[in-house]
Amino acid sequence: MQINTTSLLIALGHLVLGIFVLVAAKFIREWLSPYSTEAELTERDNPAFGLALTGYYGAVVIIYIAVANSVSASLEGGSLEVLMAWATDVVWSLAGIGALAASRYLMNHFLMGRQTHFSDEIIRTRNVAAGAVECGVYVASGIVIASVVREPGGTLLTVVVFFLLSEAALLLLGKLYSRSIGYDMTAEVRGNNLAAGIALAMTLVAFGLLLSKANSGEFIDWPTNLGYFTFDCVAGLLLLLGLRWLTDLALLPRARIAEEIVRDRNVNAGLIEGIVALGIAALILYVF
Repeated sequence: MQINTTSLLIALGHLVLGIFVLVAAKFIREWLSPYSTEAELTERDNPAFGLALTGYYGAVVIIYIAVANSVSASLEGGSLEVLMAWATDVVWSLAGIGALAASRYLMNHFLMGRQTHFSDEIIRTRNVAAGAVECGVYVASGIVIASVVREPGGTLLTVVVFFLLSEAALLLLGKLYSRSIGYDMTAEVRGNNLAAGIALAMTLVAFGLLLSKANSGEFIDWPTNLGYFTFDCVAGLLLLLGLRWLTDLALLPRARIAEEIVRDRNVNAGLIEGIVALGIAALILYVF
């Protein structure tokens, strides 16, 4: 089998750039955070922080892959085009990391209510439920950022507008889900109920997948794309909530998911609710 040396070097360059972006993401998070990553991971052995950090790095990888794929056509030119494409990768990836920090700030202050910041819960009480929620916020936001960056025909303005719309939609969907499940999600997360935290985190990722569908396709014009975005958000939410309810009945006919999560703090129930939401979101993306 003949190996294309140029393609191999380009692939290695992408790999090196990906590692550079991860390292840059570490320092950016340290700079923006009032606490030390090393201290939380090694000195305090904080499992809640580890969950949140896992979601953060996962989101950075998702963003970088989307950015790298969006400029792959530029790599067919000469060395100057390759260098310019790599520089574009780095700039967009760093912008994506900044958007990720903004997403965390918005969700931290508004998702659970102004009295409950999951970032404070993670550090102050080592709350693993809050850590799971922040992990889900990061991954869901990473999927959203990746989707707006990859939109063909878009500009910097369309990226910013659809990112802000998607974050607002993600926040709204998270609040609607919290009010539809039959228990006080904020109280459960504050009470370190890992089952509730996992269910919310995985459902947020499912919402992120639905929003990636809303952002898919080529940018045509503002009325058309905003119409598609609104329709996909509303239809996706209704399908997800309705089908998840039916699936819950089929998978656990003798138990109520809400009771298992609240009364028994059953992590298995939280995982089942979360994977059902993810599975349905993936099916919606595949079918439609």
